[in-house]
Parts: sequence; C-alpha cells; structure tokens
Amino acid sequence: MTRFVFEQFCLDTDRKELIRGGEPVHLTPRAFRLFELLIRQRPKALSKRELLEQVWAGAIVEESNLKTLVLEIRSALEERGGNPSIIRTVYGYGYAFGGTAGESEVPDASPTVLQVRWHKRELTLPEGSHLIGRRPDCAITIEEPSVSRVHARLEVSRIGMVVEDLRSKNGTFVDGRRIAAVTELLPRCVIRFGEVDVELRRLDVGPDSTQTVG
Repeated sequence: MTRFVFEQFCLDTDRKELIRGGEPVHLTPRAFRLFELLIRQRPKALSKRELLEQVWAGAIVEESNLKTLVLEIRSALEERGGNPSIIRTVYGYGYAFGGTAGESEVPDASPTVLQVRWHKRELTLPEGSHLIGRRPDCAITIEEPSVSRVHARLEVSRIGMVVEDLRSKNGTFVDGRRIAAVTELLPRCVIRFGEVDVELRRLDVGPDSTQTVG
C-alpha cells in the first residue's frame, strides 16, 4: 500500500483515509476511490467513461454522479485549507490530479508500543524511527507555528527511546532543557517541541517515573 503526500494532506490507501494534520478528512468511499484513481494516474487525465466504469464497477450511472463526487472532494479540500482546483477539469473529456504529490510505501503492520498525546489528540506508534513536525508525512504531525516542518526524530526500540532535534528553530526540550544531541527518554515522559508539550508512554513496559518539561 502507498501514502501520497500533497500540500498539507496525506492520502493513505491502506487505511482508506485522507488525512490533514493527523486528523481524517471525511470522504465517502466512492469519493475516496475517485481521488485515489486520479492521484495514482497523475498527471494523466482520465475520461469520464473510465472513471464511471472504475468507481461504480460497471454499474450504469449518470455523469452527474461523477460531478457530485468531484464537488465533494473539492469541498473537503477547501474546507481544510487546501486548493480545490487540484482536481482539474479537462473540459469535454474528464478529470486529472493537477498537483504535485510524493509517495512512500506503507511498511508491514507492526505491534504498537508507544502512546502519544498532545492537546486533544492521541495516536499509537510501533518500534522504529518516527519524524515529528508540521509536514503531513511526519509520523507525529503537529500543526503549530512554533513547530518546524521537520522538527525532531524519535527512535523507539525494544530497549528504549531516544529523541534528536533536527535543527528546529524553536528547539526540543527534555526535562526543561533544550537538547543539542541525541537524548535518552524514560518510558513515560513529556517532551516540548517548540511550545507544544507531547506526552509519551510505553505500552510494553510497567509504570515508571514521569519525566516532564519545565
């Protein structure tokens, strides 16, 4: 499976979700299917006939149904601060994805070992290397002005956790101190990225003391 990253968004074909800032953007299943077809075939334009056949699996439907799905996608993008015209109309023919997208393969599912909380958001992560920042393809996407696009890297292994600041503008803080090198973390801790406190808790170890920022 593949993730496609464009503007502030990530189209996750494994989870069947359009995501912005770590939160899903609502699309109906057929609208998602249409979006996925267009972004996979970019920059090629697909005809209305091709799209109708693939999105509705050969069922006979009106062209107006296709226009309704395009409007749904454009409205969802615009509502979340994106560019609705990224779905380009090719007059007299069909539609195309008109933006620039990067893509990455989704790794095989691994057991989650870490719970991450900030503000009212929560997610879980497996072992591995995880980027933190404003960029939508970061594992922990924090859309706050004090957080750099790629702010820090969190390494989670069987034997522990470390965090590394990636030359962020506003710094990464552990135990109230701005770090300048790779820093070990306790199984339960709070790290400050810029002005945002993020709580980490290992799910595969027993309770421990909590390390906090000042």
